[in-house]
Amino acid sequence: MDKINELDDAAQQPDSEWKEQASSTAERVRAKAAEVIEPLKEKARDAAEQHKDVGAEQIGGVARAVHGAASEIERELPHAAAYIHDAADRLDTAAAALREHSVDDLFASLNRFARNQPATFFASAAFAGFALSRFLKSSSRSEG
Repeated sequence: MDKINELDDAAQQPDSEWKEQASSTAERVRAKAAEVIEPLKEKARDAAEQHKDVGAEQIGGVARAVHGAASEIERELPHAAAYIHDAADRLDTAAAALREHSVDDLFASLNRFARNQPATFFASAAFAGFALSRFLKSSSRSEG
């Protein structure tokens, strides 16, 4: 009976060594992948930050233009001008939020929103996709 236990232990020993080697190899692969991926992630994050800043400036420019338009119609349509100023203020707030938050913060907020309001998130994404496709389609016609 002792021989059977010894054989059983011996049979299991190479298996545990193999598992250790596989685990060690997997860990080395993960570490190497992290070395390669981390600089790429950093470059992507930097590019996203730059685009975010440009987007914030463009939204701020639109807000200024909307405020200007509202000021021009203020004498003739004061109530409408108030609504337009309010919309411009919201654009200013959105631009400020973009400037103040990092890309990581924005993605975390988007992720939370998607988990908390999946239907609204999906509908918004579908609408944004539709609007973007219409914009791209119309801009390609005007160029050609």
